[in-house]
Amino acid sequence: MRRWTLLLLSLIVVVACGGGRTQGAPSAAPPRACAAPAGALGPSVDDWTTYHRSGDRDGVDVGSPSAGALSRRWQVALDGAVFAQPLVYRGLVVTATEHNTVYALDAASGCLAWKRSLGPSFDASHLNCGNIPELGVTSTPVIDPSNGTLFVVSYQPPGRFQMVALNAADGAVRWRYPIDLPGSDPLYQLNRPALALDAGRVYASFGGRAGDCGNYHGWVVGVPESGSGPQVLFQASPQRGGAIWAPSGPIVLPDGDLLTATSNTDERHTFDGSDAVVRLSPSLQRLDLFAPSNWVQLNDMDLDLGSVNPTPVEGDRVFQVGKEGIGYLLDLKHLGGVGGQLFSAPLGGCYAIGATAYLAPYVYVPCDHGVKAVEIQGSRFRVAWQGPDFRAGSPVVAGGLVWDIDFEGGELWALNARTGAVEHEVRIGTAEHFVAPSASAGRLYLPVGTRLMAFSFAP
Repeated sequence: MRRWTLLLLSLIVVVACGGGRTQGAPSAAPPRACAAPAGALGPSVDDWTTYHRSGDRDGVDVGSPSAGALSRRWQVALDGAVFAQPLVYRGLVVTATEHNTVYALDAASGCLAWKRSLGPSFDASHLNCGNIPELGVTSTPVIDPSNGTLFVVSYQPPGRFQMVALNAADGAVRWRYPIDLPGSDPLYQLNRPALALDAGRVYASFGGRAGDCGNYHGWVVGVPESGSGPQVLFQASPQRGGAIWAPSGPIVLPDGDLLTATSNTDERHTFDGSDAVVRLSPSLQRLDLFAPSNWVQLNDMDLDLGSVNPTPVEGDRVFQVGKEGIGYLLDLKHLGGVGGQLFSAPLGGCYAIGATAYLAPYVYVPCDHGVKAVEIQGSRFRVAWQGPDFRAGSPVVAGGLVWDIDFEGGELWALNARTGAVEHEVRIGTAEHFVAPSASAGRLYLPVGTRLMAFSFAP
C-alpha cells in the first residue's frame, strides 16, 4: 500500500509542477513577491519560533490534527544552501541561507513577503578543513514572539561573526552586535547550533569545522536581547577543541538554566570538560556536568558525546547519546560528574548525530541507519523500535507521525510514532547534513539543499 501511495503522490507532484525532475527531485523557481501583505495572522499555538518548537527542543507540533494524506503545497528556490530549520511566525515561514540572506515567505502560498541580505558571504573553499564552501547563516535563528524580533548569526569576510536583530514583520535591521571568541581563530570556528532565547539574552554556540583543524574552542555566547551591553561566555575546555556543534543548540530549562553537550579535545590525562553534558546558569557559569568514564577514549577516537543534544525527559531525567551509540540516563538535579549516570546501555549500532525529538515515553534518536525510538522507563530505557535503513536527519513529531529527512538518500519519511511503521516515503532530493523539518497547522516545511518545500499532511 505504501508504494502505491508513493507512486500516486509522485504523479501528483509532477502534474502540480508542470512536469520534470532533476535527479528525481522536483524543480523550483525563486519565490514571487506576494500580491498582498503577508503575515497578518496573530500569534498562534501553531507558531514554531525556535529550533524544534520550544526551549526544551522536544520537536513536537502540538497544534496539528492527526496526519492523513500527504500532498505537496509549494516549493521555492533560494540563493544558497540551507542548514537552518524553518521558523513559523504569524503566517510567515522564515529561513536563512549560506549566502547570508534571510527570507520570509507566506506560509500558505510560498510567495515572498520580504528578504534581507545581511552582508557578503564568506568563501571557505580555500580553508584547510570544512565541508561548507560558502558560509553565511548556518545556525537556526530564533524569534521572540513578545516583540516580533528575529535574531540571526551571520558570518562575513574577512572572518567574523555578527548577531543581527531584524523586525520579523518586514526584515528591517534593529541592531548588529559583533561576537568575540577570545583566544580562538574565527576562520576555524563554526556556528552550527541553533540560537536559544532566555532571560533577556540570545545564546549562540560554536565549534570547529569538519576536520577539526586550526585553533578553535567550544563556546556558548550570550548577547543581550537589547543589543546593548557586554556578552557573557562559556568555554568548554581550556584545551583546543571541545566543540559545541549539535544542531539543536542549548536546551532552556524551566528555571532558566541551560543544558548543552561538548565534544572531543586534545586532552588525554586530566578531565577538562570534554565529551560532557553541562548545566549552565543564565550568565553561563558551569553549575554541573556529566561525562562518561571513557572520556579519554572518546577524545582519542573522535566519538563526540556532543554530536546530539541532551534531551530532558519526564521524572527530572536527561537522556544523552553521541557518536559511540551508548545511551545515558542522567539525574537532572545532579548530573553525576564523571561516570555518574543512572543507567547506560548501547542502542544497537547507532552512530548518532543530529537532534532528537521527544514525545513521552519515546525519545526519537537520529542514527546513521535510521531512527530509533528509545522508550524511557523510570530510571532505565530500552530501544522500542527501529525504523527503515536511511541516513537520518533530525526528526520531529506531528500528527502522530515521526517525520525525518534522509539527507543523503533524498527522501522524506513518515513513521508511526508508536510502532515505527512506514506511513509515507516521498522523493524530495538531497539536503544538507542533519537538517530538520518544521511543522505547523497541518503542514511541513523542509529545507532541501537550496530549496524550501511545503507539504500538507492533514485534511
